[in-house]
Order: sequence, then structure tokens, then C-alpha cells
Amino acid sequence: MYTIIEDCSPYYIRFTHTGINDVIDKCSQYLEHKKFTRAFTHHIHPPAEAESILASVPLTSQLDINVNRVSSFVTQPGVYYRVHKDGLDCRTSINYTVKILDDKCVTSWYSDQDVQCAAFEGLDWKIPSREVSGFDQTSCVPLKSMTAKQGECILFNTDIFHDFDNSNSQDERTVLTLRLNRPGEYSFDEIKKILFGI
Repeated sequence: MYTIIEDCSPYYIRFTHTGINDVIDKCSQYLEHKKFTRAFTHHIHPPAEAESILASVPLTSQLDINVNRVSSFVTQPGVYYRVHKDGLDCRTSINYTVKILDDKCVTSWYSDQDVQCAAFEGLDWKIPSREVSGFDQTSCVPLKSMTAKQGECILFNTDIFHDFDNSNSQDERTVLTLRLNRPGEYSFDEIKKILFGI
């Protein structure tokens, strides 16, 4: 059902599947008339859109995906998003690369030791996150870096500190993100086993 493009466990697995263009096209159609002006927008798709998108996602037969958390992350050109871990207890994400127009946005993962002296923000946000405040990402070597490509799906480890840097790009970037109903219960390796049997 799935074709692995690149396995860089435990950080990410890039893959594709039959019908992936249907997922990406649906998401693109729902976003095409919206104007996003903030540097970074977390756009939660309303229920009808979410259900329509998920109807084209084969992973729903294996994973308990949260229909209320079908979201597009829209990043403007020239934007850097700081080091963080997603949510309060979120260990993995399924990401579809909806709009990636160049190779200038880099996602990197960092060790807990690299950020252990930094402060945290975002725990009390409406959509909580574990944001690292005052950390200089240029002061250490990332554990791993990735440049996402258009039209792929990514099993993404959100439980390792990571950032993404679109500061060298002149293009808006959109990633559709799917989460489980109980996002803290399954590790990256467990989801990898469920999807790919490895």
C-alpha cells in the first residue's frame, strides 16, 4: 500500500501511496481562496473538509486519526519557526506536503541535551506546544536535517525537538498535518510498525 522513499528513523520516513494526489488536491482546493498573512498559520479544517480529506487517506484504516485535528500549517516566505515539540504529549504526526515550491526550507531535529538550559513557552496556549525560548539553533549541530519535497507523505517524529527554517525561501509553504486521537500513546517506532511492518 505504501512506498517508502527515504527511511531516516527515528526522525522521519518519507513515503507515498496510491491516491496521494487526491489528498493533496483536496487540501489545496479548500485553501486556494483563503488569504494567510500571518508569518505562521495553524489552520484547522472544519469538520466537512476534514472528513472529505480523510476519505482519501488510506492510513485511516490503520490509525485512529482525529477528525478534529486535520490542520494545514501555512508558513510565509522568509520565516523561521523556532525549536519545539508539538503539543503537550504528541509523539508523531502524519504530514502531507501540499505546497513545497523550492528546496530552501530545512527541518532539523535537536537533542534534549542541546536545549536543556533553554526556557519553555506555549504550555498554556489554546493549542499547546512546547516552544523553546531563547535557544540559538546555530550553536549546535542538528541530529538530522531534511528538505521536504512536494507531493509526499511524511511520518514525522514530533517527540524530538525540531524546527523549520523557511527564511531563505521566497515561497509560501503548506503542510497538511494529521494527528491521532490519543497522540501520546503511540511512538514513532510503533506507528512505523503499524504502517510499514518494520
